[in-house]
Amino acid sequence: MKHRLVCILTTGLFLAVPAYVHAAEKLTIPQIQGSTHISPHVRSTVIIEGAVTHIFGNNFIVRDEAGDGNDATSDSIIVRRKATGLTVGDRVRVEGVVREFNENDEPRTTTDINDAVFERLSSGVPLPPVVIGAAGRLPPTDILFISEHSADPENSGAGFYESLEGTYVQIDNPVVVGPTNDFGEFWVVADGGAGASGMNSLGGITATPSDANPERIQIQVTDAQKPQFQHALGDTFVSIEGYVTYDRGLYEIRLANTTGANPKAWAPEPVGEAQEDNVLTIAGYNVENLDPVIEAVDKTPVNDPDDDVGVGKFSSIAEHVVKLLGSPDIVALQEMQDNDGGQYGEVVAADQTLKLLIDAIVAAGGPAYQPLSIDPLDDTSGGQPGGNIRVAYLYNPARLTPHASTPKQIDAPAFGRSRLPLVASFRFRGSEVTVINVHLSSKSGSGGAYGAIQPPIDPAEPARIAQARAVRDFVRSLPADSNRAVVVLGDFNAFWYETPLLLLTGSEPQFKNLALDEPPSERISYVFDGNSQSLDHALTLLGPGQSATMKTLHVNSVQPDSRKVSDHDPKLVRITFQ
Repeated sequence: MKHRLVCILTTGLFLAVPAYVHAAEKLTIPQIQGSTHISPHVRSTVIIEGAVTHIFGNNFIVRDEAGDGNDATSDSIIVRRKATGLTVGDRVRVEGVVREFNENDEPRTTTDINDAVFERLSSGVPLPPVVIGAAGRLPPTDILFISEHSADPENSGAGFYESLEGTYVQIDNPVVVGPTNDFGEFWVVADGGAGASGMNSLGGITATPSDANPERIQIQVTDAQKPQFQHALGDTFVSIEGYVTYDRGLYEIRLANTTGANPKAWAPEPVGEAQEDNVLTIAGYNVENLDPVIEAVDKTPVNDPDDDVGVGKFSSIAEHVVKLLGSPDIVALQEMQDNDGGQYGEVVAADQTLKLLIDAIVAAGGPAYQPLSIDPLDDTSGGQPGGNIRVAYLYNPARLTPHASTPKQIDAPAFGRSRLPLVASFRFRGSEVTVINVHLSSKSGSGGAYGAIQPPIDPAEPARIAQARAVRDFVRSLPADSNRAVVVLGDFNAFWYETPLLLLTGSEPQFKNLALDEPPSERISYVFDGNSQSLDHALTLLGPGQSATMKTLHVNSVQPDSRKVSDHDPKLVRITFQ
């Protein structure tokens, strides 16, 4: 047994009060951190020495000034104790218990020193932050995770950020690649994107099959900081400082300080063109739980009322449709909610939601669209509880005529607890055009990029694969018509290289995914966790003399949640008939 230092601040002095505990072992911080996720000294009582690099809440960070020269081991550690009497730069001796801290029932933990006491040894000059980027530690650019037992910080994103766990860091010239979400998180890469792989023309970074972009890192702000950190894609800073930790399946930097914020000016360019007699235009737009009411809190199971009318969501979508998409002949909508929004009740009709949107489009100078929709059975279509989301169409009767059997659904078992695709057939310039509006099962519930299960699980992937097969089977069942144009578009909740899309583009009937006309880094309609990606697609199966192109209107994905009207960008398809 030995004495343990318990520090008490009184009249500016620390007094040592003996307490009898198990003998503590003096170790360096790198020895405690080790080269893998779990400390080799967990639950041991230890003594460390080092310099204070950051103080936050009832915690402070200590760094071993010399380190051990091994990039796989962090030289810093979080101490769970109020830093009374300490300032950044002070040298301290700390005694406490090594712990793997689970903050929010996480799949991974953060190594810290708990039940800590400390002694201030001397004052000193603050150590400079560890730089992430070209001037310091370069993150890997391709692979997120290699092995639970392999640190490999040069090649593994998990290994890299684990090797900086608890470290106060600085990122020079960061560029925002993931706009601020409602949780107060945004994503950056260092050095303005120089050295990062997959940077795109929007200023973001695109995920591709061989590149998951571990160089991006999440920045977490506090509730108090949220109003001033509403950042869009492409915003830049001179520098960002904070400490590396782990939360909700992801490594992140808890923000402490920024300098030189410089917002990017976004002015979306129209993708629509003047109407042509021989060109049919079709837009696909996930309007993210659009509804016409303010939900009653006592009837909303998720206690999340919204006011889509009051915040101008209907009018903003109408402006997109008219001014930026050029009033397409057909608008295929996803996530249209019923007339009482996200409330529990017996309402399933969405006629009021559709009418409000049509009226807003007319007010914006667009055509008087006609709606096509089939109400789902109550609480069978997934999405927000009580919302009864569905896919629906608006079409311009002055430009095309719906078939008498329109609309109808693909009612296959694969779509249980999900949205049934809506099929609409039209006559345009003497040809039949069949449009299939899809919203496949969501990716929500998938594992975190740095979660305990690797590779991350995607529990709805089997459902999406079965749903894609059902759509393919339906198209195969259509009566033969060599002049028919078939378009499958909407929110596939799948990337262009995943099985649901490959089933439709790689077997008969062999659809063309129009997104593939663009370079892989430019296939973007959605930004998630800092990765630009595309969940929305337009697939075409065309007859002789018909050709198609597609453009994406980057009006939502580039903006922070506080300024966007949906989490998806709309797409516009142009089909030219000879």
